[in-house]
Amino acid sequence: MAQRFGNAKVYFPNLVFKIIPDARLGKSQAAFRVPLNVNKLDIKDYLSHMYNVTVTDVRTAVMPGKWTVNRFTGQKERTARTKKAIVTIKEDFEYPEEADINSDFGGLEIEYEEKRRANKLKGWRIRPSMEMMALRRKILEQR
Repeated sequence: MAQRFGNAKVYFPNLVFKIIPDARLGKSQAAFRVPLNVNKLDIKDYLSHMYNVTVTDVRTAVMPGKWTVNRFTGQKERTARTKKAIVTIKEDFEYPEEADINSDFGGLEIEYEEKRRANKLKGWRIRPSMEMMALRRKILEQR
């Protein structure tokens, strides 16, 4: 028999809400980029159930795509439309701190790749040096 935690069944939606930092908003507001097929009620329900916050107001706007020039054909194209939601929360909202990419998301691997690319541009062969081998060992030990 499968082990259950809690009494209620939890269904995880397959929605991606991307937070957008916006200095023009008030302390109790946050901006999100949401899928086009999500409405205001869905946004309120999602945030209140997943993050346990009290949502008082939701405003949405569909942002048109931007014009770009295709670098292969030279023709103007429009990027996909996006939906922006501005949510007002009962409590004050603070944006999370930006993650330090080098320490949080495999900094050693990034450092190794940067060194390898720099050496390749200098005309060096791809054969790794002793320093690179030591760096590679550190990466494998961390996993």
